[in-house]
Amino acid sequence: MQTTKGKTVLITGANVGIGKEIARQLATRPETARIYLACRNQDRAATAKAELEAETGRRIFDIVLMDVSDPASVRTGLAAIDGTLDAVVMNAGGMGGKMPMELTADGATYMFAQNVLGHVVLLETLLAEDRLGEVAVFAGSEAARGIPKMGFKRPSFDSNSADELATVIDGSYFVGKPDVNLAYGQAKLIGILWMAYLARQHPDRRFICVSPGNTTGTQAPNDLKLPLRIAAKYVMPRLGIAHKLDVGAKRLVDGVTDPTLSSGVFYASAANTLKGPAVDQTDIFPDLANPSFQDHANEAIHRFITT
Repeated sequence: MQTTKGKTVLITGANVGIGKEIARQLATRPETARIYLACRNQDRAATAKAELEAETGRRIFDIVLMDVSDPASVRTGLAAIDGTLDAVVMNAGGMGGKMPMELTADGATYMFAQNVLGHVVLLETLLAEDRLGEVAVFAGSEAARGIPKMGFKRPSFDSNSADELATVIDGSYFVGKPDVNLAYGQAKLIGILWMAYLARQHPDRRFICVSPGNTTGTQAPNDLKLPLRIAAKYVMPRLGIAHKLDVGAKRLVDGVTDPTLSSGVFYASAANTLKGPAVDQTDIFPDLANPSFQDHANEAIHRFITT
């Protein structure tokens, strides 16, 4: 799509929190011509659309019904969109709700399907149809490198093989040792490695992973256990170790708009922090730059994707 016609962007999970704020910020940029709000619920999406139009004074928002935990829903949603998307922001995700380790019809945990599997189908369908114009942004998390102060261990594996990573996707890794926090970090890590794999395969486009950091005003803490939920919602903001919604969302907006961010890189807060400038995480967690690890993540994911 030519720049003179304006940019077209799709954002998943766009009716609330960070996704909605990303849409608002992108709409304030004159080069943005169309924003697709990819959401699960029509009524909530319609409310968000009306609010965004009122806040920005622009009628550039379209609703696309899409549940990223369900690849069939993703394919149906994409089929309703004509033409090329200049940018895709894969923001939807979370801790998996009340049943994060339940299996979907594809054999993946709901946690993994919600954060990664549907986004793989989304992005790779666009690539296969040559409908991604410029950039894809995946919402990562500092949990992918570990957040000790919040009880998120750094994801680690014995072999980093595709077989081992597949046990994370189908939940068998956690038999007898359930750890939802670790499952979330591992899901985000595998998604980030997959994006780095794509960056190597498609050097003509940009594949950026960005964590919004510890951000207030989102629904993310709702799935945490009560002590962590209270800490995330009330204690951490008062202690100055969380930033506001517009700040967290801007990190992902930068992923779309800042050409100096390098394809295949995961940007998040500096070591031992959850806010502040977003930096390349490779120095903190060298596994992120391991091509074999990236290949194995891609292979493991595709064991759960059927056409």
